[in-house]
Amino acid sequence: MPRIKKTPFHSYSIGALPKGCQMCTAGKKSVFFITGLCSKDCFFCPISDEKKNNDIIYINEWPTGSKDDIIKEIELCSSNGIGITGGDPLLKLDRTIRFIRLLKRRFGMAFHIHIYLPLELITENKLKKFSDAGLDEIRFHPDLDDETHWKNLELATKFKWNIGVEIPVIPKKEKETKRLIDFIADKIQFLNLNELEFSDTNYNRILEQGYTAIDDISYAVHGSAELGKVLMDYILEMKYAINVHFCTAKLKDRIQLTTRIKNRAQNIAEEYDKVTKDGTIIRGAIYLKELYPGFDYRKKLKELSVLKKKAIIKRLENAKKEIQEKYDIPDNLIGIDDNKLRILTHANIVMELKSKVTDYKVAVVEEYPTYDMFEVEVDILN
Repeated sequence: MPRIKKTPFHSYSIGALPKGCQMCTAGKKSVFFITGLCSKDCFFCPISDEKKNNDIIYINEWPTGSKDDIIKEIELCSSNGIGITGGDPLLKLDRTIRFIRLLKRRFGMAFHIHIYLPLELITENKLKKFSDAGLDEIRFHPDLDDETHWKNLELATKFKWNIGVEIPVIPKKEKETKRLIDFIADKIQFLNLNELEFSDTNYNRILEQGYTAIDDISYAVHGSAELGKVLMDYILEMKYAINVHFCTAKLKDRIQLTTRIKNRAQNIAEEYDKVTKDGTIIRGAIYLKELYPGFDYRKKLKELSVLKKKAIIKRLENAKKEIQEKYDIPDNLIGIDDNKLRILTHANIVMELKSKVTDYKVAVVEEYPTYDMFEVEVDILN
């Protein structure tokens, strides 16, 4: 008899997790943000201001539309699939189809691709294009307050793929969510219920709806987890034959992201890097005095012209050669970071150099192994 089970991933399920979720919890999926343009304006939308309503492409943390970069990032993360999200991918249908075909050709038909779609722009012809391209799993996002487009979901049943619905659990929407569950129960294979979360961009809009965080240190919205349990009980009570996954904020933070970055850390780590148990990297760094972590550091990097960047890299190459020869540092323990414009080496080496390399700033840094190398901690030594 079906029952609610606690998973090893801080979440709850009835039946099996969809394949896309199984792969995410194992860190085997990359996130492919296909566009920030969207046909909707959900108050709980968590995407950043940089992405929202802008036609940009990201593969994980890497802002790029280059097919070579996208393939490289997937390989660096040892991913066996991607989840395509937005925005609304239907607003860039041809682009989305093109990348699905590209990745299936490059990695094989076993490479698992799932997609998140609102229902407003769904047509049978568009779904056929996804099916023909090799899409494996489709996750719809219906509007709880407007049933007008719910019928579009039925069009997906004409094709051979796994069909699901994925929605945030909104505490004041129990009645509306149960009505949706009644409608979809015989049309889908799985229902994903996500714990509603605050983000930097949706914070004020969620507050305006009368919701609060569960405590001072959590992004989770008070009452979302409780309603998730109520909805799962309802599905069992109604004997609906669908798999259900209640995905918690903790899962997304501690499992989904952490396992993926651990994979990337192992693949990109140099001999001078130390990979922590959380997947972050500790290393030594040598910076130019006018360009080191501090006020507006990332803004300065972003605003550099191509020519200026090339000139800085040339300076770093000369500095690396000088430091390497003077202090007898082996080739495998020193390198240049073309993205953040610095020399990288072992943390112990910069500790020894801190009082000797006076023309530069030296530091021990801990950072994520993602494309943006987001800093967790920077300890400037001189």
